[in-house]
Amino acid sequence: MHRVLVVGAGATGSAAAWRLRQLGQVKLEVWEKARGPGGRMSTNRQEVSGATVRADMGAQYVSVEESDSATMQVAERLLSSGVCAEVSPELLTATPERPVRAKHLAGTAGGVNDALKTLLEEADATVHYEKRVASLDLQSGSWRARPFEGAPGMFDAVLIAVPGCGVGGDNLLKIHGSWEGMLKQDQNKQLMAAQHDQRWSFAFFLPSDCQAVCERYFGPKVVEKLVDDEVVHLLCYQSRKTEIVSLDMRSSPVVVAHSTTEWAKRHAQRGGKDERLLREMAAHVQKLIGLEGPLSQLTSTSKVITWKQCQVQRPVTSEAVPFMAVTSAPPLLLAGDYFTSSSFSGCVRSGFAAAEALSALLKDVTPKAGGGRERERNHSHHVGTQARYVF
Repeated sequence: MHRVLVVGAGATGSAAAWRLRQLGQVKLEVWEKARGPGGRMSTNRQEVSGATVRADMGAQYVSVEESDSATMQVAERLLSSGVCAEVSPELLTATPERPVRAKHLAGTAGGVNDALKTLLEEADATVHYEKRVASLDLQSGSWRARPFEGAPGMFDAVLIAVPGCGVGGDNLLKIHGSWEGMLKQDQNKQLMAAQHDQRWSFAFFLPSDCQAVCERYFGPKVVEKLVDDEVVHLLCYQSRKTEIVSLDMRSSPVVVAHSTTEWAKRHAQRGGKDERLLREMAAHVQKLIGLEGPLSQLTSTSKVITWKQCQVQRPVTSEAVPFMAVTSAPPLLLAGDYFTSSSFSGCVRSGFAAAEALSALLKDVTPKAGGGRERERNHSHHVGTQARYVF
């Protein structure tokens, strides 16, 4: 059986793993640098007043273009499983980033990354969290993947689904090895030409006595407001969104502020631990909503993420192929929203197309990596018959 490695457990990597399982029997591993799946569909969890409260820090919804049959297939599975529920368009704000003629799904347990957990579980993959790829090298007809920590592994094929080239702290440019020399000159030029914008995301987990003020600001129904001033682009009422889709879940108010691209650009050299910028954003949100009292009611329980590579502004130019094949024997493919667009549908299109191409290429590849994998120092944890997570 072929050993296949998917690098990255964001929307593209999770969709690719799910599609690979549909296409045939492979021994599938997913390596993800974070503590859980998500990428730019990350969900943060905090303990507030003895309860676990969540906030979507990147994509607020699983946005599914109705004209895209592949993504609709995924959406139907997420809806039927109860992991996600559809949110009425009447409750949403039209934003430049959000696709039109689309269904927008939210996680019924409070986070959109539950959708990716479901895809990975159904892919029956061994998922290694906190395992970041340092290098990929061709060795005896197989790919040797070396993580920054832990033992390397040998694979018959690799599908890289991390952010493309750019200024982010974890992207294609951070994976070294002999594979870099296998890129053709025009491929390298295309990869370097892709462009992203930058944004920051701030989640504020507020005390329960702030509920009335939040209700007054957002009104009786909507779950977000388009602000677009000099600091805030979009303000999301996360706790109301969760309440709507889960029906019976109530929690302390949670508000997520997404910065403007201009504000993020001004502070591009700063980091997410910069207390001054946290206080600046908190004060701005406090004024917008009309909260009275000390600033600490926003900053004491909060989360900040700096998206150095956020929305794709210019995708990789290619002949309408939403992925890139670096090598065919053994296969090494690149996939991600930087080949399509920054939406769930864009990620699925790229992940599915790359998975289908990889599956076809494997038909001409004799498994070599099966018995040659170097000893794994971590321990697998089996979750029923579904995904096997390694931490």
